[in-house]
Amino acid sequence: MQYPITGVILAGGRATRMGGEDKGLIQLHGNYLINHVITALRPQVDTLFINANRNQDRYRELTDLPIISDIIAEYPGPLAGIATGLQHATTEYVFFTPCDSPLIPKDLVARLYQAMQQQPAAISTVMIDGYLQPVFALMQRCLLPELLEFLDSGQRKVEMWYRHYPLVSVDFSDQSANFVNLNSPEELAQLDRVKIV
Repeated sequence: MQYPITGVILAGGRATRMGGEDKGLIQLHGNYLINHVITALRPQVDTLFINANRNQDRYRELTDLPIISDIIAEYPGPLAGIATGLQHATTEYVFFTPCDSPLIPKDLVARLYQAMQQQPAAISTVMIDGYLQPVFALMQRCLLPELLEFLDSGQRKVEMWYRHYPLVSVDFSDQSANFVNLNSPEELAQLDRVKIV
């Protein structure tokens, strides 16, 4: 089911633990990670962007999606990508996911959206085994001005910013394998040996 929600794939980091390679352009099972995420996310949202700070031309060759670069320079982290997505979105709600999690559930956005409707909250995010997974998040676009102030103050931690708002978490512990985060060549090689259903 598609909602009036903008989706943003965060592919703007330095990927230092992956040897500096652009994670979205790393291959898994013969396809780029960015394409795996697009395939999983496109049916769940109304509009989709890729947040990338390098190799923009390569991303444009691979997809017809708009490529948006951080509105804050020098790779300040995922919050910069979130701020960029909020600025470009025109929908009330914006969903974010990292580019290195190719197995996200087909009902991820729907469940986060439903949780926000049932319990008043500005942000809805994933919980696995009692721990927040803060870069998988649905939030209101109106948070942008306060996020920019937070970043201007020198703050960078996602969870610290979340503390300023009513937040609802959705338990995906039964699907924890779907939130695998590929941070190293070893993790990539391990997943590459597993068949994706």
